[in-house]
Amino acid sequence: MSDPAPSPQLLNVQIDDVWHQFPKGTRVIEACEQAGSFVPRYCYHKKLSSPGNCRMCLIEMGFPRLGPDRKPELGADNKPIINWMPRPQISCAQDIAEGMGVRTNSALVKECQRGVMEFLLINHPLDCPICDQAGECRLQEFSVDFGMSKSRFLENKVKKPKNVVLGPRVTLDDERCILCSRCIRFCQE
Repeated sequence: MSDPAPSPQLLNVQIDDVWHQFPKGTRVIEACEQAGSFVPRYCYHKKLSSPGNCRMCLIEMGFPRLGPDRKPELGADNKPIINWMPRPQISCAQDIAEGMGVRTNSALVKECQRGVMEFLLINHPLDCPICDQAGECRLQEFSVDFGMSKSRFLENKVKKPKNVVLGPRVTLDDERCILCSRCIRFCQE
């Protein structure tokens, strides 16, 4: 008779000011989802590698402040004090760590999401009513939820090839492509 599999090591992570425990090796984006904090994403799929190229899943991240004894300093609530990183980080390619802090809904995160959406829509045709994905499109949903009402860019949109056959099951409409690389990774992985 074999021994039961050991339980995975649980790590303490603060997500939006609430402490949770997750198994070691959990991606930050998955931990946020399990904690009830939605992080928007285009390129991430849990069964694929995480290239982190869409940048929609940016979050604020920090780690415990260490004292002179190299142990985490504790606050009045007896929880580690978090030192926040100066720049947002992508959550899809980062595993959780003990004592890590994550903010998914801060002003900085929202500003970054608006910027990412604006850049994704610079050359994307805004003809949603005639698109095959109209009403079932993450880009359309996220542009409403996380975007700006109008773009600061006035340049003409770039025209790209349509209906490029990449394989027996994949046809690319380059005008609608947001460079998430999911189609490529599904074919290769």
